[in-house]
Amino acid sequence: MRTMKFRGQSGKAYGFVRMATNAPWAREAGVALFAAQGPFGWRVVKLTGLRGRLHDVQPIWAYADAQRYGAKAIFVLQEIDPQARVHAITDLEAGLSPVCAGETATMALAA
Repeated sequence: MRTMKFRGQSGKAYGFVRMATNAPWAREAGVALFAAQGPFGWRVVKLTGLRGRLHDVQPIWAYADAQRYGAKAIFVLQEIDPQARVHAITDLEAGLSPVCAGETATMALAA
């Protein structure tokens, strides 16, 4: 596992850990960032909230959606506070302009 920093619009750097695709990353509480490697670094495809539930399939579906746009890497920011997850997702989406932007902040809050 490798740590990568992604900066939001505010300039804050968030430390994400790269996870193996077959690891139980969807069980974590935090933020998942799905990315594709490009010629100039990582291209962020999608962000989603992770609620820390054992059998939560919503992150798996979000990853499947991101794969359609070339995402092969999963990065996870561990965060147990739902409000902090919402803030991180909003900041990162504004700063990184993911390919698939969406309703991820509201899902991060529903813990």
